[in-house]
Amino acid sequence: MLYQYRKDYQKITMGLFSLVPDLQNVDLVSQEMTWYADKPNRMIYLWKDTHHNWSGLVGVEIESNQLLIHRLVLAPPSRTQENYNRLLDDLQSLYPKTKIIGGFETKQICTRWEQSKDYGRY
Repeated sequence: MLYQYRKDYQKITMGLFSLVPDLQNVDLVSQEMTWYADKPNRMIYLWKDTHHNWSGLVGVEIESNQLLIHRLVLAPPSRTQENYNRLLDDLQSLYPKTKIIGGFETKQICTRWEQSKDYGRY
């Protein structure tokens, strides 16, 4: 299940962002979070797994009828295509009429998710 970022999720969000290789210090994580906060069409959603644990986040930017995924982060024990698919399914449920597309770093995961929808479930 996805939860839109709010201030009381800051520590969880910072912890998940710190799992990204190019965000290995607090200053870079803070810059990333500020980037999302600077524009109303950029959002961070936190994801809880089937056991109700905070397990991931997705950073998105909405333009017209497309939703671009900039960041897609899962905690190490949760990094399976099945969990990525669940997270993306939850995101599609929030934006049912919007095309979800992956950015440079998230394109492969999004492509596998699209294929899983085409060939039945995961």
